[in-house]
Amino acid sequence: MATKIRAVKCPHCGSEKHDQLDSKRFRCKNCGTEFFIDDDDININVNHRYNYSPPPIPNFNGPSKLINLFAIAAVSIVTIIVIFGSILFSNISSPSSSSLLDEISAVEVDEDYKYIFPMSRGENVCFFYLTRRRYDNGRSDKGKYVNGYYYGFRDAQSGKILSDHLLISEDNADKLNAFWFSADEIRYFHQVGRWYIIVSSRYIYEVDPVSLTLKEVSKSLFAKKTAMSTGLSQVKFIKEDAGEGFLVTNNMADNYYYFPGTDRLYTGEAFEYARTLPPSELQGEVRDSVYYWLQRTENKKKNRLWKLHVKFHLGDPQDSYYFSEDMRNTWNSDHRLINYAPISDPFVAFHTTIIYQDASYILLTYTPTIAEDANTVFQLRRTDGQILWTKPLEERLRVGPAARNNKKIWVRVETTYRDKSNDAYCYSFDLANGKYENLYVFSTEYKLPTK
Repeated sequence: MATKIRAVKCPHCGSEKHDQLDSKRFRCKNCGTEFFIDDDDININVNHRYNYSPPPIPNFNGPSKLINLFAIAAVSIVTIIVIFGSILFSNISSPSSSSLLDEISAVEVDEDYKYIFPMSRGENVCFFYLTRRRYDNGRSDKGKYVNGYYYGFRDAQSGKILSDHLLISEDNADKLNAFWFSADEIRYFHQVGRWYIIVSSRYIYEVDPVSLTLKEVSKSLFAKKTAMSTGLSQVKFIKEDAGEGFLVTNNMADNYYYFPGTDRLYTGEAFEYARTLPPSELQGEVRDSVYYWLQRTENKKKNRLWKLHVKFHLGDPQDSYYFSEDMRNTWNSDHRLINYAPISDPFVAFHTTIIYQDASYILLTYTPTIAEDANTVFQLRRTDGQILWTKPLEERLRVGPAARNNKKIWVRVETTYRDKSNDAYCYSFDLANGKYENLYVFSTEYKLPTK
């Protein structure tokens, strides 16, 4: 008779999974009960005294809990840093790193402004500037930037650069016997409606704010003048009360007075004669003209505005210095002064100046006291002397020329610090109410990316 073999089961839990300890003894994998088989009666004997210990359970109480939490936190932080670091460097097109590179490779620029003048440009106003520009003198990798003299134009309201051009490189300027600018060597000639600059007392340049150009006209002005055929060796503006012209010297050391308004060239003797001719001998080459004069008395603190009516010799020699500053002395050698009268009451102010006048407005600047730190005041009057508005600024400023359109007047101003560099600013004033704005600065130091 065949023997039927059955699987050995744990007598305690019935599990068939067990470990065989020897030929007769077994241990249940499920509950740990140890049992053996008796061959004689085929009985299963159970030993319940076996002390089975299951795998230890982690203890999250006490010191071991803190240690484990710190370990988990540290791993988490490191993981976050690694993940976000990889995202930062892989997904961002490095604005920060490129900014750092730009900062390192940027070219430092230094501007030394020779002229900043507001000029009418049709119905708008722009600022003409001429500057000596230097790009990182100590750098050999400044690219295509060239040290030299630059000129350009900025829109008065927005500050936008309308044009910017190299006039002459520093290397080429150094090759000349002299190349320099003077703050007083720029002037507007009303008779021809043109701006002129004298460079190095030798060259004449014409500024055109409409075409945004600056060009040398030294030769073209005298192209048809036989007396100047030897060339121009020296030039300067004549006094404003003598007319709108130049005192020029040719290369044979001969002096002449030249007036672009009439394209006439005078010898010294002819100039002195022409400037004192009465209107009756000017053959109709005169027009009625009105301008405004500031009388200053009592140590220049008492001021008064006067209206002068004169006969103006069109574009030719004048002798219009009719008064001393206090108006105690009067001259009328050319008999062109028709009449004059005050248009304002006397008023107390210091450092008073007329910075702009036309047929409608007179713009004054002054300080209320003689103190060095007294603030600058702007005052706009009508040409009958009536005050339209008075605007005190917050600090003392050096005020330059002005220009206007039908809504605003623009002025160049400069700070007056002693211990640090001064900057020039564009100020605008509303003609109606005097509201003013500091629109922008003509920066003297800034940076550009390498080319």
